[in-house]
Amino acid sequence: MIAGALGVSFRQALRSVSLTLFPLAFISLFTWASAGSTSGNTSDPVRASAWLFLGAHLIPLAVPSGKLTVLPLLAVIYPMWAIRRGVPTVEAAFSKINGARLVYSFWYASLCELLALISIHNGISANLYLTPIMTFLIAMIATLKFDRRHNRTFYFSLYLFSIVLGFAALAFAFSLYSHWSDLKSISIVLSGGVVGGILLTLLQLLYLPNIALATLSYLTGIGFSFGSHSTINASHVVLGQVPALPFVSALPTGIHKELSYTVGLWGLFFILIFVFTRRGEKSILRLTRIATSQGIKFFLVVAAVSYFSAGELLTSNLNPVGVIWWRFVAYLAAAFFCAAIVVLYIPALVRRVLHHG
Repeated sequence: MIAGALGVSFRQALRSVSLTLFPLAFISLFTWASAGSTSGNTSDPVRASAWLFLGAHLIPLAVPSGKLTVLPLLAVIYPMWAIRRGVPTVEAAFSKINGARLVYSFWYASLCELLALISIHNGISANLYLTPIMTFLIAMIATLKFDRRHNRTFYFSLYLFSIVLGFAALAFAFSLYSHWSDLKSISIVLSGGVVGGILLTLLQLLYLPNIALATLSYLTGIGFSFGSHSTINASHVVLGQVPALPFVSALPTGIHKELSYTVGLWGLFFILIFVFTRRGEKSILRLTRIATSQGIKFFLVVAAVSYFSAGELLTSNLNPVGVIWWRFVAYLAAAFFCAAIVVLYIPALVRRVLHHG
């Protein structure tokens, strides 16, 4: 019985890995063939597909010139979908759902670690310590069943944050359009051909959440970084060497001091969340408990997303690239506490004074 359940979970984990790895292997082989390589050795594109697979799980890669830790956030959705495909079969083989999730995630992480080991080549390798940890956590999150009834405030916060990110993405698109001539010049210089152009466009789309988060940080006065000793915010723009990538043409080059005050919009963001939390609830103690528990979950997600959205881009000169996660979270935490005082505690204090008066 136990051996059968373990076998089922292993087969489903292998199937989930294959659902992500095989399409990436096809893309790598097709790109290698269309590039007109003089080498007949297909091991290079096969290893490249393994690196793409591990990168899709947000696992840092070491390269000869440095590290690649800025990885596309949107790419993780596909492995999570592949993992969820095998969940029903695994759960049917186990008597306990949590046990099924643990065993399934363990097999998935083990297969990913094996893939990381055999893909080491020419100074390019995935972080062997983080690979099993990251893939295990991703598998556990992907197999998790969320209870929306008791987490309404948390989900409302995420929906509201997603809407704000969407507006930031539109602002980035407008900036890209405003610098169309620079975008065109960079694209001509790259001249990757039809296949290369399609893959480059797809890669930039996968990086869109990273870009939207950095844009949101800039629009709300917090700012972000694009390389060592760089500063990009409303009051200062200090840039060093930047890579010739199309999305770089949308980087701000001027000063917009009026954006220094837009950091206050985060206060409005959390005020809306607290107003939503207060609906039908009168007890200040219960409101505090709900706000604390749901707020911790929200900030953990924001901290994780902002942390993984930034990092080193192939060389130490491009480190960090993206939002400074602790600064971003600190600004949001300050706005959270200010909004809590305005929406929850000042009205409660006024009601108490009036009641005793």
